Amino acid sequence: MNSNEVTSICIIRLSSMGDILLITPLLRQLRTQFPSARIDMAIAKRFAEIVRYNPYLSNVIEIDTNQGAKGIISQSKIARLKLPLKKYDVVLDEQVNLRSFLFRFSLGKLTYTLDKFRKQKLELVKLKKGFGKLIVPIAERYLHTAKNIGVHDDGKGLELWLPEENNLGYYPPEKRIDVTNPPKILAIAPGARHFTKRWLPERFAETARLFHDKFGTQIILLGGTDDFEACKMVRELIPFPITDASGATSIYETARMLDKADGLLCNDSGIMHLAAARRVPVAAVFGSTVREFGFAPFRVPNVVIEQELDCRPCTHIGRAECPLGHFKCMNLITSDEVARQYLAMR
Repeated sequence: MNSNEVTSICIIRLSSMGDILLITPLLRQLRTQFPSARIDMAIAKRFAEIVRYNPYLSNVIEIDTNQGAKGIISQSKIARLKLPLKKYDVVLDEQVNLRSFLFRFSLGKLTYTLDKFRKQKLELVKLKKGFGKLIVPIAERYLHTAKNIGVHDDGKGLELWLPEENNLGYYPPEKRIDVTNPPKILAIAPGARHFTKRWLPERFAETARLFHDKFGTQIILLGGTDDFEACKMVRELIPFPITDASGATSIYETARMLDKADGLLCNDSGIMHLAAARRVPVAAVFGSTVREFGFAPFRVPNVVIEQELDCRPCTHIGRAECPLGHFKCMNLITSDEVARQYLAMR
C-alpha cells in the first residue's frame, strides 16, 4: 500500500507504562506523515491515562484485558463497527502476544508487528553474549514497524501530555530551561515492579542525605500506589523534612511533581521513562537488567549506574528475589558512587 493511500491506522500497545511512553515518538511521527488520517490506539484501560490527551491520536480504544479471549474478540468487533469500511488500512501490533493477536485479527488490510529481539534477549540472559554491541533503543524499534509506510525518526524524545497541555500547539517540556547540577531539587523514586530492580532503601536515603548536606538539595519522594511500601521505607530513613508525593493515583500528579525537579534518581522502572518524557535528567540504578535490552532513558541527559558481574543480566523483566542469594548487582552499588555519577552527568 502506498503511503498516500493510508487513511486509517490502529496502533496496539496494551501495556505497560514504560512501553507506552516509549511508543509516543511513533504516534508523533505517524501524525506528521499522515496529518489527515484517523490514528487510533488500543491500550489497556489502566494505562489509557498515558495517551488520553495525546494530540496526535484520533481515538483511544480502552481495552478491558481482564475479560479473557472472548472479551478481547468482542471488543475488537465493537471497534470495527465504528470504522467506515470495517477495517483499518494499517494495524501496527507493538505488543505481539495472544491478546494483541486476538484484537487485531482481521482488523486491518495490512498488519506490521514489532520485532521483539527475542534471540538477543535470550543470549544476554542465558549466555551473557551481546555486550558492547550497538543498542537499538526500544522507542526506535517501535518506529521501525512503520518504516514500510514511510515513517521516519524525527530525533526527538518521548511525550506525556498533561490535560492542560492538549491544545497548546507545542509540547511544554521542550521549552524547559537548563536544570541545575548539583540539583536544587532532586526527585527520588525507589519503587519498581520487581524486587531485583530495586536499589536498597537505605542507599536511596543515604544519597538523599548526601545531596541535602553537601548542596542543600531539596528532596521530592515519588511513587504510585504500587510503590507505597518502597517509598515508606525510604521516607522513614531520611532524617530531614522532604516533600512526600508518593502514593500518587494519577500519572499526571507524578509528572507535575517531576516538572519541579532538576533530576530524578530511580530504578529501571516506568517513572524513569516518565521523567524522560518530561525532559528531566535521569540517574537510574540497574540491578538484574542491563541497558543492552534497550530500555535506558531515551534522549534525555542520563546516567545508568550498574555493576559488571558475571551473573548479570539474570532476567529481562525482573525477579522476585536474587536467584543466587547475594544480590550483588544492587548491594555493591554505593550512595557515594551514585552521587559521583549523577554529578558527572551531562
